[in-house]
Amino acid sequence: MSATLIIALLLVSAGVASAEVIYVEPGASIQAAVNNSTTGDFVIVKAGDYEENIVVNVSGIMVTSEPESPEGVLIRSRDENSSVFQVKADNVTVSGFNITGSGEVFSTFGTAGFSNSFSSGGSGEQGETYEPEAGQAYGLGSGEIFVSRSNGSGCPPSGICLDQVKNCTIERNNIFENQYGVYLQGSMNSTLSKNTFFRNGIWIDEGCSKNMVINNAIEEGNIILGAHCWDNIMFQNRLSNGGGIGIACCGGGNLVSMNEIVNCSNGIDMYDTQARTVLRDNRITDCNYGIYLIFVFDSRVYNNTISNSSRGIFLRENSHDNELFNNTIASSNDSGIYLMDDSADNRIYNNYFNNTVNVKTENSEGNSWNATKTPGTNIMEGPYLGGNFWADLNGTGFSQITEDSDSDGICDLPYNVNGSDFDYLPLAKPPSLPGVNLKDIIEESVEVVLSVPANYPENDMKKGSLVFGVEKD
Repeated sequence: MSATLIIALLLVSAGVASAEVIYVEPGASIQAAVNNSTTGDFVIVKAGDYEENIVVNVSGIMVTSEPESPEGVLIRSRDENSSVFQVKADNVTVSGFNITGSGEVFSTFGTAGFSNSFSSGGSGEQGETYEPEAGQAYGLGSGEIFVSRSNGSGCPPSGICLDQVKNCTIERNNIFENQYGVYLQGSMNSTLSKNTFFRNGIWIDEGCSKNMVINNAIEEGNIILGAHCWDNIMFQNRLSNGGGIGIACCGGGNLVSMNEIVNCSNGIDMYDTQARTVLRDNRITDCNYGIYLIFVFDSRVYNNTISNSSRGIFLRENSHDNELFNNTIASSNDSGIYLMDDSADNRIYNNYFNNTVNVKTENSEGNSWNATKTPGTNIMEGPYLGGNFWADLNGTGFSQITEDSDSDGICDLPYNVNGSDFDYLPLAKPPSLPGVNLKDIIEESVEVVLSVPANYPENDMKKGSLVFGVEKD
């Protein structure tokens, strides 16, 4: 499809009869083109290298690379203390650029690379609160990572900054080696999708709401959701070798779903969140802590797969009234789940634990480790919902060896979780399928009916069906 046709279709889809296309040639100014645009216009930047800091203060425009060369436009920050794009108007789209050079790079490479190896860490014994360097850089222990980076009057150095705007779209950009890749402050109802990030990430600052972060790839970076942020969605993003996803205090209603997080400091951090946030269907591998909750309550954590972490799920500092179910937690170095600092009244059921140590607790009694026995397919495909499946890597875990005499998928005995708490309905190992004895099948009377067309040329038998019988002796 030609660039002319694509642009014509964009103009039609925009529904603005007076919309114009403004081209920017190499050596010309993108800022000048933006200043000359009006609502509904398209600013199309042709392939080449540009060095600018662009303020977009015209609403309803699209600033994009030429459709025929979406990877051919490089924009480098002229002033490294300013954002490459600062968007200060609603309904703006920025698409198809390579963007770099804004601010000092916030390197995450040195804080990742755990890969299920923590030889320099603490002993892992109960009560151990050692945090690796990456946890200090990205984790929630100090809360420092969630301090707003905005000075209240402008954007921090970013590839793209959305500054007090609504309904903007940032898509198909390659954003690399900036202090912040995309930074939102005071913005809502905006979409960040199909961007790639390297050595920077996405920072949604304090008070932002109803934004969508979808299908982005982030290498050596992270996604941070700041304080008092509500109803944001982070969906189908891939993060590797960086800081994972962090959610700060005092917001709620946020959804973190179907993200893949690999070799990061912590997979998903959540700190002081007191209204329902949902973490579901995420795949977390080779991180320090898979999911790390500090002073969190009334959240739901389910359908996540966490493997090769130090601790699969870690609850601390009075995290309570959370619901954790349908999670698969395997091959954790320290423990599958760790609860400490009065983390109680959590509902933990229908999870699959397969770790050398499945549970550690410290001052955190009073959690519920099973639901009421209810008909329904459990995580082991048994017929009843109840407690959790308790396995270990040697095949000798409680659920792997305890009898299920009535084949209801529930072990005959309760499981002592931590001395005072019990899983009263631990899930049992599914029964093995019986082997098939071909001799027994043949010895049974078998009738095979073959429907044969009456006019079949080689059929010299009587018309109709053929019946073969094999009778038992």
